[in-house]
Amino acid sequence: MLIVIADDLTGAAEMAGLAWSKDLHVNMVMQVSKNLPQSDVLVIATDTRQATKKQAVKAIESILQRINNPGEHLIFKKTDSALRGHIVAETRAMMFELDKDKALLMAQNPSKGRIIRDGVYYLDDLPLDQSQFYYDPEFPANSSLVEERLPGTQSLSLQGALRNGINIADASTEEELRMQLRKADHSTLIAGAADTFNLLLEENFECRERSSEGKMPVIESPVLLIQGSTQSRPNPWKLPEAMMPDDVFHGAAPKDWIESLKQQFTEHPRMAVRIAQPSQGGQPYAVRLREVMASLAVKLIKAKAAAPLHLIIEGGATAYAIIQRLGWNTFSIEQELSPGIVTLRHGQFFITMKPGSYPWP
Repeated sequence: MLIVIADDLTGAAEMAGLAWSKDLHVNMVMQVSKNLPQSDVLVIATDTRQATKKQAVKAIESILQRINNPGEHLIFKKTDSALRGHIVAETRAMMFELDKDKALLMAQNPSKGRIIRDGVYYLDDLPLDQSQFYYDPEFPANSSLVEERLPGTQSLSLQGALRNGINIADASTEEELRMQLRKADHSTLIAGAADTFNLLLEENFECRERSSEGKMPVIESPVLLIQGSTQSRPNPWKLPEAMMPDDVFHGAAPKDWIESLKQQFTEHPRMAVRIAQPSQGGQPYAVRLREVMASLAVKLIKAKAAAPLHLIIEGGATAYAIIQRLGWNTFSIEQELSPGIVTLRHGQFFITMKPGSYPWP
């Protein structure tokens, strides 16, 4: 079995959707027990990117210690493609628990214009520290040099050999990713993003493209779209939008705003709620906004007698906070709308999730 440990929920859903699209049997969970569900691919969604470094390491250790005989499985560390999160600390924890000397990190996605060349990360030919990720409130991209972005790592050229420790591989194309991947052996932990995971699937399974005809759930009433990312843009379905008021954004109690939206949603259950404010304030703002949006979503869902058939969430940390509060743990995969944008099902609910930095299909 191929086990994926992802550091955020939308990243986990992206991996699950990719495996599903190749006609593989996939399970996605938010909590791990000793008895793992049998499948080709098991995706474990965590929220360690939003945790402290110490909490992230503890969560990774706990997950791996709950898996019986982890060495019998191929384990992949899903990381953010823009190198956000506690990547070094989590990767080292996994290397220790799995008794690996080396890690091969390939976070770039050439299919989306994200590459690493000569130890420099580029997004659509722009150095990472000149992209929108420079303004990330929790993990700002202050450097495009991968060794500076992730201190304690080492850059790996196309001609270079893997060394002990965490190697961040140069690769500008899928074929260069393949070249780097061939350097991995049994003592190597493989980590990275969607393009690398796709290569792992092709090398370890007989993949075929799944027919998605008739699978896409209809966006019908009631539907609730929660746009928890400050990078969110107007929704493609033209749902009525409720913007977060300036005073709530800057710290005012959200109770009155939530109550007004609850009444509105009860009467007209088609709504998009958006922050619609520039990123500012760093981590304290991000954490509080996430909690406000999670409280709002849960109260709107519970206030509606006929619960929303379709919950659409933009932003991985927001999605995790909402689903954790709802107490949902296991999900089936319904549809991959486009790479990274996936529809899951939990009971009567469809849940579509999208990373904040990805465009709508």
